[in-house]
Amino acid sequence: MRLDDLFDLIPLGLLRGVIFVFGLLWGSFLNVVIYRVPRELSVVRPASHCPACGEPIAPWDNIPVVSYLLLRGRARCCGARMSPRYPLVELIWGALSLAVFEVFVLGLPGSTSVGRAAAIYGADFALCLGLVAAAFIDAEHMYLPDAITLGGIVLGVFTATLRGLPLTESLLGAAAGFVGVWFPFIFLYKGLLGRTGMGLGDAKLLGLAGAWFGWPGAVFALFAGAVQGTVYALGLRVLGIEPKLPAAVLEEIAELEKAAAAGDEEAKKALAEDPLTEDEDDAFIVRFFQRLFGLRRDAANGEGDASPATPSAEPESAVGGTSSASEPSTAAGETTGGETTGGETSGGEPTAEEPEPSAPTMRARIPFGPFLILAMLELLFARDWLESHLLPALWPEP
Repeated sequence: MRLDDLFDLIPLGLLRGVIFVFGLLWGSFLNVVIYRVPRELSVVRPASHCPACGEPIAPWDNIPVVSYLLLRGRARCCGARMSPRYPLVELIWGALSLAVFEVFVLGLPGSTSVGRAAAIYGADFALCLGLVAAAFIDAEHMYLPDAITLGGIVLGVFTATLRGLPLTESLLGAAAGFVGVWFPFIFLYKGLLGRTGMGLGDAKLLGLAGAWFGWPGAVFALFAGAVQGTVYALGLRVLGIEPKLPAAVLEEIAELEKAAAAGDEEAKKALAEDPLTEDEDDAFIVRFFQRLFGLRRDAANGEGDASPATPSAEPESAVGGTSSASEPSTAAGETTGGETTGGETSGGEPTAEEPEPSAPTMRARIPFGPFLILAMLELLFARDWLESHLLPALWPEP
């Protein structure tokens, strides 16, 4: 069956309504993903239940948007207030589902088979689904799940031909996006400055952009995301708003520090490796050349050599691991992405002769992932306009 035949059988208005409701239903499931995945819970079992009292949610209280309005934002079982994020995510998904249909299905020739149109819709729908989930998870937990970033890369490569993108260009774009972040902002930044500039989760997210849009898409996502993140950070500064760590991040920091203090090696490793809490004096490239040429450097007490710096007695807190979403901002001394917060001193209270140490500086307090994702959604829905008006150098005429 061709699209023309489908549109003759089913009124276009009815199709649009079905597509919108379909998106709302997936938005309801997306709320489960956003809540459970960072907590390492199954998204299948148990069935939906109240996070406050644990009571199962009746099907008639789980209707997207409608149930929230009828219950006035409170759980029927215990009266606990429900987050407005739930209807927001559902509405976003209804709108994105309809946008994918309007842009990518209705834009196809009428002779296109329904099967191919459904495959195109499904691929772009899945991309949007993963990106929205990743944006909310990163904003709340500063963490980008591998299931979304790596899974999105695989899906992008396998569906490249649906977008008219050669398989080799999709693979090259994925590699270029990942390496383009990992090498300068993780490897070199760490080696020269002693701390990571961006998190590995961001590198994987740029790899996803490259797999879907080729290397020009990865370049656009990086720079557009940086610009938008910078504008947001400057806006907060103008308004006098100080960015703070999300509550979920603070809770995980406390848990990791407690586990590390009890001797948990995995927690210690997470604290040492995560961009939020890594040792800031780990410039391994600098140390290599210092050893190579026999150079010596001044330590805080006027002594020391080129050996690795001893970790501070005040460990910084950490979140996530290699999948954490973190990247510095590009302007005004603000940063977007990974965060650093002060930990508790392990040496007890300072003596009268020993001044109380100050808390380590918090480097990055705004997750960068949502801004990358926003740039990718802009590219997805406005690529033709961007190609012709803003980025002819990235996408030259064939």
